[in-house]
Amino acid sequence: MNCPRCHSTAIFKNGHRKDRQCYKCKQCGRQFLEFYQPWVYSDDVKQLCLKMYLNGMSLREIERVTDIHHTTILHWLRQGKLRDEILLK
Repeated sequence: MNCPRCHSTAIFKNGHRKDRQCYKCKQCGRQFLEFYQPWVYSDDVKQLCLKMYLNGMSLREIERVTDIHHTTILHWLRQGKLRDEILLK
């Protein structure tokens, strides 16, 4: 296993997070999980949330309907790319 930042093999176990082993790099000090996968939402889900917002729903209402955190939806709005695509359709 290698450090995701500096690719060093000098790593050691450093506790657990939600029953998953944490590791720490001896060279750069980066702490990481062996298998990390960030949340990824499809473009269809993003477009649905943005359409709901453009139709007058609040971020919290969209969160209740879709179970996607309101700050995630706000991030998509601030990115602007998907919002522009929806407005062009």
